[in-house]
Amino acid sequence: MTVATRFKSGRTGSGDAYVSDHGGSPHARFMRLTSYALAPLGVLSAWWILGLAGKSFDGVRVEIGRPIPALVLLAFGVIGMIHARKGMDDIIEDYVHDEALKAQAFVANLWASRAIAAFWALAILLIAAPK
Repeated sequence: MTVATRFKSGRTGSGDAYVSDHGGSPHARFMRLTSYALAPLGVLSAWWILGLAGKSFDGVRVEIGRPIPALVLLAFGVIGMIHARKGMDDIIEDYVHDEALKAQAFVANLWASRAIAAFWALAILLIAAPK
């Protein structure tokens, strides 16, 4: 005879041990939220970038110089790199077993993601800047 372990969940109250409160960890919720943000931002960014094909540099400056495309492209780059860094942190945590190497990988991942996001933002701002 098996007896289910009882527990008290913040969302569902008392229940069996196999009942989930469907909340997830804060990390999982953050990754889900950034994924939800990246889906429309990615579509809009691709649409605007593909629309720039064949335009002169001045035409590109005019298009990206408008507030909405510039903000969407900036948000896509920055949120995308935050999401990528967190995902890479998970991979490092799961597959790098040497603690010293793991610490170095975390630092390298942090600074690489910051550099990529900064270069993305700088490129968008330089292209969008008026002459």
